[in-house]
Amino acid sequence: MHTCLYISEIARMICSHLRQMAQLHEMRTDDSSDFVQVRRTLAGLARTCRALKEPALDALWWDLDSLYPLLTCLPVEVQRWSDGSIVRDLFPVNELVLIGDQHLNRPLALSDFTIFQGYAKRVRMLGYRQRNRFMNADLLRLITSFPCTLGSAILPNLRLLSWPEDSEEIFPFIRFFLPPTLLRIDFPGDDWPLCKQTFISFLHIHCPQLQEFACTEPPLPVLDCISNFIVKAENLVSISCGIPNKKAMKHVMRSSLRCLTFDIPAHGQYDPPCGTFASVETFNLRAQRLQQAAEFMQDIKLAPVSATIVLGDVAPGPFVWGFFDTLSKSLDNEKLEILRYSIEGILENPRANQYLYELEANALEPLFSFKNLVIVHLENFRMPYFDDAMAVRLADAWPHLEVLKLGTGQDWQTDTLTLRRSLLTLYGVGYIAAHCKKIHTLGLVFDPTQDCELLKAHWTNENIRVFDVGASPIDNPVPIAATLMFLMPKVKEIWAKPPLKNLLSGIGMITMPDRRAERWTLVLEMVTVFGSVRDDAMAEAKAEAKKDVLQDLAKEGYLKTVRIRRGQRVPPPEKKQV
Repeated sequence: MHTCLYISEIARMICSHLRQMAQLHEMRTDDSSDFVQVRRTLAGLARTCRALKEPALDALWWDLDSLYPLLTCLPVEVQRWSDGSIVRDLFPVNELVLIGDQHLNRPLALSDFTIFQGYAKRVRMLGYRQRNRFMNADLLRLITSFPCTLGSAILPNLRLLSWPEDSEEIFPFIRFFLPPTLLRIDFPGDDWPLCKQTFISFLHIHCPQLQEFACTEPPLPVLDCISNFIVKAENLVSISCGIPNKKAMKHVMRSSLRCLTFDIPAHGQYDPPCGTFASVETFNLRAQRLQQAAEFMQDIKLAPVSATIVLGDVAPGPFVWGFFDTLSKSLDNEKLEILRYSIEGILENPRANQYLYELEANALEPLFSFKNLVIVHLENFRMPYFDDAMAVRLADAWPHLEVLKLGTGQDWQTDTLTLRRSLLTLYGVGYIAAHCKKIHTLGLVFDPTQDCELLKAHWTNENIRVFDVGASPIDNPVPIAATLMFLMPKVKEIWAKPPLKNLLSGIGMITMPDRRAERWTLVLEMVTVFGSVRDDAMAEAKAEAKKDVLQDLAKEGYLKTVRIRRGQRVPPPEKKQV
């Protein structure tokens, strides 16, 4: 084994990277096969390599969505009856998921507790993946029978805890999972029994070092308990819990809170905030309707680096322009760097295909006051009137862009199954790519079939790696590929939105298969081939030019080296004097 792997920091980085990459893949694709394979790999490393044993075990047990693996690592028979058969599974090769009756073949002893502690101390996250339920009452009674001294917990180094169960039988067991190291707690459940409300009232005592608190939209009676906790908690840096009362709001404005999330209740009954949240760096706002979000933002001031707006329904285009204007007045124009605006279930919303909900050409104008934007996500809007002139203004207003998504998350098919086309052409795309030098992910819906001004010869951006064309139409891939080869020569991915339904076109509105996704895939293949051919030709031309220059200089006596061997200059053999 390489000597570098004996350095503990490097070994931990490798094992952690394996786990993080698998988690990222699972979040993007909802496919846990890679995660299972990584767990098997880490388990194999822990069993076969002494130098990697500790880092591999730490990465393997870092996060759990079930408490059963902790039980199955003990030298006891864990049995359950299923269709008349007894099943025994071992972790980590296969996670044990018990549903129904289960039992052990003997009571647990002190030696079992020692083994249990060896694995439990490695757990840092519990309940966040939610692949399997871990709140089984019998299992909790068994595990909490282990000795637990004052100030300690069953999982002594737990950092993040998600507790979804709200039943009065199971919820009280939460007190065994609150070590002093706990930094975040989430309550994704919708029910709020009395024991849960009481627990919230004393949460600042249970977890004095708690930094992040999140729960689903609580009912009005519970908000007072949560608001009192916010006032008493001394180390909170992030909250997500509906809209607290005025007293808690004033406390938040004076505190050093860095992440703030508001969920506007559907019933609209809350104390409207008024004031300045000076310390907030990350601001998130969720509401069902745009009007609710606009009313909430009217009387508050923030200076966040990141702002995210999530709505549950679409709104008419003029209302969106008004909301953007409100944002420009409520958020600091110099500090904002990340702006995200999304609409939940946009593809399933039948009203999204209506013309009323399209944005006008000047809809983004209020947002141009944010001069330091780096990441902009506005992909859930359909903007057919966004043309080359607005593209020029956008690039001039946001020169520091690194990620831009406009309209690529929308289905541009109308309710008559015809494709809505954008006024933006290749010229506007080229202007944004050329003048936003740092951009690496570009998402625009445009119409390359329209005639446009000639692109400037010097317009090129070698930083662009991802080009998202969304629902952009396409007919002939060859000229588009030739243009993109010079405009974004290093592009690695071209994303096209697959159509939900076939389009209607031609006389009599005949249903035609939609080939846009296939043609854009062909464009990427052409750009890749053209680019490799161009790079080879340029390398060969440079080598020939260099050879000619050196030979000319040698003839004129400026150089003593004229022979070219494998791209290097070597001195000629000395002539022997006779």
